[in-house]
Amino acid sequence: MLSALDPAHRRIAQGFLVLGAVCAIAVTGYMLMGWSLSDAVYMVTITIFGVGYGEVRPVVGEVRWLTVGVIFVGCSSLIYILGGFFQLIAEGELNRLLGSRKMKKTIEELSDHVIVCGLGRIGRVLRAELEAANETVVFVDIDAERVNLAVEQGCYALVGNATSDDLLLQAGVQRARTLATVLRDDALNVFITLTARNLNPDLRIIARAEDPASDSKMMQAGADKVVLPSALSGERAAQMILRPAMVDFFQDQDLSGLEHELRVLGLEIEQFEVDGQSSLIGRTVGALESSGDGGFVVIAIRRAGGEVVRNPQKQFTFAEEDSVLFMGHAEDIPNLREAFEIANLRPAVSRQLVYRGATRRG
Repeated sequence: MLSALDPAHRRIAQGFLVLGAVCAIAVTGYMLMGWSLSDAVYMVTITIFGVGYGEVRPVVGEVRWLTVGVIFVGCSSLIYILGGFFQLIAEGELNRLLGSRKMKKTIEELSDHVIVCGLGRIGRVLRAELEAANETVVFVDIDAERVNLAVEQGCYALVGNATSDDLLLQAGVQRARTLATVLRDDALNVFITLTARNLNPDLRIIARAEDPASDSKMMQAGADKVVLPSALSGERAAQMILRPAMVDFFQDQDLSGLEHELRVLGLEIEQFEVDGQSSLIGRTVGALESSGDGGFVVIAIRRAGGEVVRNPQKQFTFAEEDSVLFMGHAEDIPNLREAFEIANLRPAVSRQLVYRGATRRG
């Protein structure tokens, strides 16, 4: 069992085994010489840890030799354990230092790579998609915990403020192909866009904006593309799903691409049925959407008789046995479930839900 451990952990484990054995033998020895259990335990404790209190009883004859052995073996095993802890700390720090230097050296040699500023919700989605496409990516985030986790998982990542020229240069901005700044703060995204554009005029820059009014500012700052994950209207959602070439509501061959597009924007498509106990019966689509503060939009409703209503009007009223398809921010969907006590909420895209008139394949 111990052989499976690394040297530092094995040393600590061995030390504790020896220390435990010494304590057990010493306590037993003192008790065989007429000491009580409490006195024996107390004597072993102050002896090994060198507290310096006086002996419980006079130490003479065999008791003295036993105490000498406890001091020698017990203190040695304690020192051995502490050495293991120091080794563990030193090796960890050294490996971290060497790993950081090696990673920075590797980043210095990268070219035609992608830089992502921000390892939040959208940053993590970008990471998954870019890694799946075998893209070389360098992540930048001010949160050391996020960066350390990414590094442990094999990513190139740097800690610091992405508005810093030095940090972007460390990330190889002058040799990069694309930079995506996906922080939640529009002002920071504008500043990062300006900085990156000045450092590399040929860089393709994709910027995230929470406020639609920031779109023009991002473009003026030098962004080539602005992503507005929180500003998708019903019409925009319908355009993303109701593509001109489609006869059906969803085409199987488009599900993967659609899912990728939505995940990059932090969105998901979900579906639920309106049962007989639902508080939605008699309520309108507009009332449902307004209760979510723009966090989701109803895309389609399939009625009990099989009729499919795509992009329903705000005044459309829900009825029992309606099957509702909607798009929303992943973080807002649990609030919808809680507000309307929806128990049968489930992903629609990943289940390959297809509306073909009155037909559904799930």
